[in-house]
Amino acid sequence: MAIIPKITVTQVDNVPKGSPGIAGKVAIVAEFSKSLSAPISVNTYANAVAEATTGTITSSSPVGDQCLEPLFRGGATDVIIVDISPSTAGSPTGAEIVTAATSLEENYDILLIPYVLTDTNLASIKSYIDDRFESSHPVGLIAPVTRSAAADYVTTAAIFADGGCFGLICQQFTVNNTELSVAQSAAYYCGLVCERRVDASFTMKVLGGVEAVNAEMTFAQSSDMGYKLVEAGIPVAKCLNRAEKTFVIVNSRLPHVVTATDGATVHLDLYMERTINYIINLFNLEDFLGEKNNAITLDAIEQRLARVKHECIDTLGLVEDIKYSVEKVNRDCVRANIEEIVFDGVVTEIDANVTYDVI
Repeated sequence: MAIIPKITVTQVDNVPKGSPGIAGKVAIVAEFSKSLSAPISVNTYANAVAEATTGTITSSSPVGDQCLEPLFRGGATDVIIVDISPSTAGSPTGAEIVTAATSLEENYDILLIPYVLTDTNLASIKSYIDDRFESSHPVGLIAPVTRSAAADYVTTAAIFADGGCFGLICQQFTVNNTELSVAQSAAYYCGLVCERRVDASFTMKVLGGVEAVNAEMTFAQSSDMGYKLVEAGIPVAKCLNRAEKTFVIVNSRLPHVVTATDGATVHLDLYMERTINYIINLFNLEDFLGEKNNAITLDAIEQRLARVKHECIDTLGLVEDIKYSVEKVNRDCVRANIEEIVFDGVVTEIDANVTYDVI
C-alpha cells in the first residue's frame, strides 16, 4: 500500500496546566439547575453553562448558575463544580452546604461557597479546611458574609484567626453596569484572586472591572465600620478615583494572626496565606509512600525539598527563606519539618518629606 504523507489535526479539550507561582483551581459548591451526580471540571464559562445549567440564567436561577459568569469574568480558568441538591424546594440548608463542601477530597486551591453562612456552619467548614491543611492539601475559603453590626463581623472573622480564609466579602460590586449580589461579588473576587500569582498582595490594588461598590465605607476613625472590618481582616473596597471608576482593596490582610520573631502580633496578608498553601502543596511527599524507609529514600526527599526551596526563593521569589529538615522517626515514619517560612512585609505606610524654599 502506498504511504501518502499527510498531517492530521484533531481538536481536543484543553486541560488547564498550572503555571509556576499560580494556585488558582477553584471548587464552587452551590446549587445548580442541572443535577450533577458527581463533581465536574470546567475551564470556560460556556463549558460551565453547558454542563451545569439547564438554559437561560436569570435572577430566579439557583445561586450556582448566577455565580458562574462573575467567577469566570473575574479570571477563573480551572473550576470544579460541586452541585448541591436541596432536600426540599428552595435554597439548600446550611447543613447541606457544609456536607457538600466537606465531602470534596480532590486537590484544589480555593473553596468558593456563594452563600451567607452562620458562624456555626463556618466553623464546620473551618474544621474541614484544618483537616486538609493537616493532610498537606490546604485550601482557602472565599465566601460572602453579611452581619448586622461590626462586632458580628469581627466575631465571624475570628473563626479564621489561625488561617483557612482568603476573603470574606461583605460588599456588592458593580461590574459591566450590573450590580452583583454579595454572593456574585464573592465569586467575582474569587476570579480576581485565582488568576494572580500567590505572592501578589491585594493591598491598595485595583479591583479590575469594578465600577461601583455598595455599601461604601469610611476608614478615618477607629469607630468607622470600614476601619473595624479592615482591622478584623475582612477585605473592604474603597473608591480611589470616582471619575475613572477605580476601586481598590484597602488592605488584604486576613483574620489569620501570628506572632513575629520580634514579638509583634501581625495579620498575615493574602499573599502570605496563599504562598504558605502553595509551598505546602509543593512539599507534599505522597509519592514517597510505599518506598523503603532507608537512607536512599531520605536522600531523595532531601533533594526534592531542596529543589522546591530553590524554586520558591531563587526562581519565583515568593519568600525570603525556607528552613526545613527531614528525619526518620521509626521504621514506618519519615518526618519532613517546614521549620520556618520567612516573608517580606507589605508596605502599608510611606513617609514623604517635603522641603519648601522661596527665592
